[in-house]
Amino acid sequence: MTGASSGLGKAIAEDLVRRGAQVLLTGRSLARLEEVRNDLVHGGADPNRVSIIAADLTVEADRRRLFDEAANRFGALDLVVNNAGVGATGQFDTHEPWVLRRVFEINFFAMAEVCRAALPMLAEGVDPVMLVTGSVNARRALPGRSEYCASKFAVTGFLESIRIEWRRFGIHVAQLNPGFSATPFDDHAVVKTARVSVAEWRTMPPEAVAAAALRAVEKKKSEITLTGKGRLLVLVNRIAPRFVDWGLSRWLLRHFPDAPSLRKGSPKPPRPVGHASS
Repeated sequence: MTGASSGLGKAIAEDLVRRGAQVLLTGRSLARLEEVRNDLVHGGADPNRVSIIAADLTVEADRRRLFDEAANRFGALDLVVNNAGVGATGQFDTHEPWVLRRVFEINFFAMAEVCRAALPMLAEGVDPVMLVTGSVNARRALPGRSEYCASKFAVTGFLESIRIEWRRFGIHVAQLNPGFSATPFDDHAVVKTARVSVAEWRTMPPEAVAAAALRAVEKKKSEITLTGKGRLLVLVNRIAPRFVDWGLSRWLLRHFPDAPSLRKGSPKPPRPVGHASS
């Protein structure tokens, strides 16, 4: 399991251990992984069934070391939780080019290479599943999160492709879109220059997200989107994307009172479909 040192990754690890799974947890910080392992053991986990290894998944040598360890311990894999990710907030035009590249390096390229490295062992597993953390923003992008949204759209496209390709190996590929869960995700953002915080939107406990994610794995769902607000956003955007554009524009421009576009008046609501101009 990647991204296991905090937040959603830690919650999924706890749930898996309660179910009796043998787990290998990874993240960049060995100290934080040791804290997670100690918490699991103190909670009743068998220490022989919880292994940790620190790795930076953007580094090929670290990925190789991680999967060599997995091969030595397990031989085959039944479930890979591909959860590592990072955010970035603020306006795209105010960020340096490295921000976009760093977000993609972690959220997309490292994720894809974990899939590549895990494939041989998943193919030998029992009813194997690759579970990848996407985002509601993989289905509807939001202002102030352009780099993050773009990386998650790329994740969705990649998964839709390998979901079909990997059927020949008997591997199920699932995408989890957690919505705004109550995790410290924003604390570790590559950059945080947004004028508005969405911390108050983060209401779904990570334990509830973990339970929903593992139910989706058991039921072999292709994609699951969580939180009522997240599902509503995706649904309304599917039906009336121009309306969502208008609403988000209104919301954004309230926080940019000096925007040149406001000199021409506030954005107008979209016309209903089929409305004829006079």
